[in-house]
Amino acid sequence: ATKTVDVPVARLYAAFVDPKLRERWLPGVTLTDGATTAERSARFGWEDGSTRLSASFAPLGDAKSQVAVQHERLPDANMAAEMKAFWRERVAALKAVLEASDR
Repeated sequence: ATKTVDVPVARLYAAFVDPKLRERWLPGVTLTDGATTAERSARFGWEDGSTRLSASFAPLGDAKSQVAVQHERLPDANMAAEMKAFWRERVAALKAVLEASDR
């Protein structure tokens, strides 16, 4: 899933790496920290550790940025389709939360 958000890239990145901010748009999901590159990318282990979440961030000016989320190591096509729908919903929630709190 990819989403453009009307916030600076630092704010978008923080929404992934700060557990308190992340809980606002991704409630009830447990992620384990992985490798990060400030304001460029973040990787996480997903709940039970069997799959992985990768997010990459791109600035699109001073007050706009984009995130691309990829859920990796999914066991089959059905789970991939399910998670694709889940991530579309969650990045829409991320956009709504960040844009509402920046106003």
